[in-house]
Amino acid sequence: MPLRGARNVKVAEYVKKLNDMRRPECKDMATRLGVITADRIFLKNFPQRHPVTAFNPALLIRGERVHVYARLILGYYKYVSAVARIDFSLEDFEEHYVMFNQYSAELVVWPSNRYDIWGVEDPRVQTLGNKLIMIYAGRTCFYFSTINRERTVPVIATTEDPYAYWDKLAYFTLPKKMKERMITNKDVVLLETTDRLFVLHRPHLEGERLSLWIGEIPKEELLKPVGEEVKGLLIDNNTLVMEPAKFEDRVGWGAPLIKVGDDEWLAIIHSRGVDEIYRLIALTLTYDGDYPRISGVVPYYVMEPKEVYERFGDRPGVVFPCGAQKVKDKLLISYGAADSFVAFAQFSIDDLLSEMKPVE
Repeated sequence: MPLRGARNVKVAEYVKKLNDMRRPECKDMATRLGVITADRIFLKNFPQRHPVTAFNPALLIRGERVHVYARLILGYYKYVSAVARIDFSLEDFEEHYVMFNQYSAELVVWPSNRYDIWGVEDPRVQTLGNKLIMIYAGRTCFYFSTINRERTVPVIATTEDPYAYWDKLAYFTLPKKMKERMITNKDVVLLETTDRLFVLHRPHLEGERLSLWIGEIPKEELLKPVGEEVKGLLIDNNTLVMEPAKFEDRVGWGAPLIKVGDDEWLAIIHSRGVDEIYRLIALTLTYDGDYPRISGVVPYYVMEPKEVYERFGDRPGVVFPCGAQKVKDKLLISYGAADSFVAFAQFSIDDLLSEMKPVE
């Protein structure tokens, strides 16, 4: 794996091949399941009854119970976000109740330190051992300053109880030469193997395109008890594994990975095209005991803004996945629609895998 210029990061040997396989076309394979609007969300533990808007939700399903962790905006002056939990049953999808039910919500993560003081954005939730892990983009104390470094960092919070509040443990940082050029780092999910823990992240380094990276942290470090201070965790052993295609402005990791084989995972990621539209890409990743690699790609987009609530909103033309869970033979995703709605859709896992082409 060669080093790429001033990045000082390894580049996977298949990056060019991967993009050569892809086409600027979409075969939309998603079945829409409905949306939750901000006016139907009632905040239980905050004086303001409704959020101004809700979008980019994480997803956790336990049995028949659905927990949605949505990004909420309470006002537009600084566009500061928090995360609230919404609970309901899988039946709400089956009977289309999500289109008209009223839902109570509880704020569970909000700005509280220098790493997220200007906002808690775009959470992803997954399990690690007996813990639930939430990783979100924290708008740091530098967000509105003239310092064009570390404006957002990935912050890790944890709990053992989906109904409880979350404890903020750490934030992810990069090696010194990369950190000196890092403007933001977002779109983070974890890939756990038997003995290792990989961090899938999307750093924005000055002068570079926004690409997919994989790095690594010691597994025992993430959940190590700390005091009240949020600690810094270094993402090391980084490799760039996917760049935007010539018809794209950026790519980013999406929802947490779904295991589809012994050492194989399905990933739904997002792309922003040169036309400013967000679309979804399906990948597979495999792990051979050395390092994860992108092993397959559906050569066209698998979802794009189609419904009016995806095409029109605070930010038109956006489908932005933050949650994914396997339900029987389906992949259920939660996503932000046009930065204005909490939305849900599902894919056939078999259909996605049947369209996957190997990246060799």
